[in-house]
This record gives sequence, C-alpha cells and structure tokens, in this order.
Amino acid sequence: MIDFEDLTPFDAGIIFAALVMALGTFCPIVTLPVVGSVNYVMSGNGDGIFIAIGALGVVALVLTGYRRATGIVAGAGMIWMLITLAKIVSLLAEARAKLDHSMKGNPFGGLAKVMANSVGLGWGWVLLFGGAIAIIVLSFAAQQTRAVDKRPAKSERDTADEGISRADALIAEYVAGLSAQSERPASSTAHPASFGKRLR
Repeated sequence: MIDFEDLTPFDAGIIFAALVMALGTFCPIVTLPVVGSVNYVMSGNGDGIFIAIGALGVVALVLTGYRRATGIVAGAGMIWMLITLAKIVSLLAEARAKLDHSMKGNPFGGLAKVMANSVGLGWGWVLLFGGAIAIIVLSFAAQQTRAVDKRPAKSERDTADEGISRADALIAEYVAGLSAQSERPASSTAHPASFGKRLR
C-alpha cells in the first residue's frame, strides 16, 4: 500500500481522472423532452455501474502501486463506452426516422419533429471519455518517468576512476613526448669524427 505522502503528481492526476469518470456515470448521457435526462447508471440497471466500479478499481490500483494496469482498465472502459454510445446514436437515428415516417400528413407532425430533434446526447459523455483518456495518458507518462528514473547513475567511484584514467592518459602523453625528444638525432652542426690521417 502506497503512503499518501509518496504519491506523485501523476498518481494524483490518475485518481482525480478516475473520480471524474465515476462522476460521469451519474450525469446525463441522453436528454429526452418529456422524460428528462437519463444517466449511465440508470438506477443500477445500466452499464454505467461497471464503469463506476472500474473507476474505483483504478483508484485502488494506484494506491497499491499498479499504475500500468490503470491504463488497461481505462482503455477497456472506454471501449465499453464507445459501444454503448454507438448503440444510443443508432437507436436515436432509427427512432427519428420512424417518427418522420409515421407523422407524414399529420397536422401535429411539426410538433412531433421538434420534440424528436430535442432528443440528444448529454454532457455526461464529456466526463466519461475525458476521465478515461486522462487516465491512459497519465499512466503512460508515469511509466516513462519511472523508466528514466531507473537509469543507473554514475557513482562517485566511477567518477573518480574516470578522473584517474584521464590523468593517466595525460601523464602517458607527457612521457611519450619526453621520449620522443630524447631520441632525436644529434644536431647537424656538430663536427663529425675524423678517421683518416691528420692533414698537415
């Protein structure tokens, strides 16, 4: 279990995003003209209950140190939400088409069309998808930061050895220079030794 003092800014961000996603399940996802708004939980009968449980699971994973798994849970929840959203959009389009067909020639067709057009998606989807995307991004960023922090740093001994190696290289270069100077041939101004008879 992670101590709250050890939580990183990424951990706090993931927890906050998870709470936002859980809150989105209780916010309107569909607006209806007569019935009103419908949330994702639907009094415990909707799929939103699983999304809320998943969001609380993300918080538990962060507190136990399993940050990488939070992105997986959020990704699965986002796929689930996309399927639900696609179904709702398809049902709304189908209902509007049937209503337009049934109200042809009806004097109240205009009013029915206005009511049909007032049916739409609620702002709860913003919290749902925003929270899920934020969890995925923050979990990935947290893993990248942890990977960088785990890189082995140079110890003081390694730094000292590196300094000694440089000093040895400088000394060896200096000694090689001295050896080269001592091995140079004698100056051309010196008189060569005479091996013949001395001339009178």
